[in-house]
Amino acid sequence: MKGWHVGSLLLMLLAGCEQKLGEGFAERTALTEGPVAGVAASRQPPPPAPQPPERFRHAAGSTLAYEHTVSVELAAALIAERIRQLQTACASRKESECTLLDVSLESERSVPSGNVRMRLAPVAVDALVAVAAQGGKIISRKTHAEDLAEPVADTERELALLSSHRDRLEGFLRGGGLKVEQLIAVSRELSSVLTQIDELNTRRANLRRRIDTELLTIELAPPFEAYGAQQTPVHDALKSFGTDFLRAIAQVITFVAFLVPWLIIIVPGLFLLRLLWRTISRWLTRREVTR
Repeated sequence: MKGWHVGSLLLMLLAGCEQKLGEGFAERTALTEGPVAGVAASRQPPPPAPQPPERFRHAAGSTLAYEHTVSVELAAALIAERIRQLQTACASRKESECTLLDVSLESERSVPSGNVRMRLAPVAVDALVAVAAQGGKIISRKTHAEDLAEPVADTERELALLSSHRDRLEGFLRGGGLKVEQLIAVSRELSSVLTQIDELNTRRANLRRRIDTELLTIELAPPFEAYGAQQTPVHDALKSFGTDFLRAIAQVITFVAFLVPWLIIIVPGLFLLRLLWRTISRWLTRREVTR
C-alpha cells in the first residue's frame, strides 16, 4: 500500500509540473505573437510609393535634352484667348522656370490658328499641356530626346585642359624672373586662355540648361471642318476678279514685250529668205533653158 501511495504521489507531482510548463509556454507564445509582434510589424518599412514611368522621369546626371510637340484641337473662338492664358500661366508659375520663346497667331480664310513655344522645368510640362487642352482635345503628342553626353564631355575636357594651362601661366607670372618680351607673351597667352574659358563656361551653362529644362511647343488649331465651312469659291472668285483681270493684262503686255524684238529680226529674215529663194529659182530656170 505504501508503494502505491508513493507512486500516486509521484504521478501527481509530474502532472503539476507539465501543467506549469504548458502555462509558461502559452505565456511566451502570447508575448511573442501579441504586443511584441505588433511592435515588430509596426517597424516594417511602408510599401514604396508608385513612381512615374521611366520615360517621364528626368534622372539626375542625365544628359538627355527633351523636346515636346503637342497639337490641340480647339474651337476657333477660343484660340486667341487660350494663347493669352498660356502666356499668363508661363509667366506666373515661378516654379516652372518658364521662358516664352515664340508666340504666333495666324488666320487663314478667317480661320485662326496659333503656336506657343516655351522652355520650362520638366515638372511643369504636363500642367501647361493641361491648360492648353481645356475645352479641347489633344490630337497628337510627340517627344524627342537628344543625347548631349558627347558635347558635355568635350566641353568638360577642354575646360580642364585650359584651366591647367591657365594655372601654369599664372605660376610663371607669380614666379617672376621673366624678361619684358616674355612677360608680354605670357600675359597675351593668359588673356587668350581666359577668353576661351569664359566661352566654354557659357557653352557648358547652355548645355546644362537644355538638359535641366525641356522645350515645349503647343500648336492650336480648330477642327478640320472649320476650314471647309469657310470655303466660298464663287465669292472668292468674284472678289479676286479685278486682280486676276489686271494680272492677265500684265502677262499679255509682258508677252508682247518679249515678242517685239524677235519680230524685228524674224520679219526681215523671212523677206530675205523669200528673195533668196526667188533668185535661186530663176537661176535654176535659166540653166534648164540653156541646156
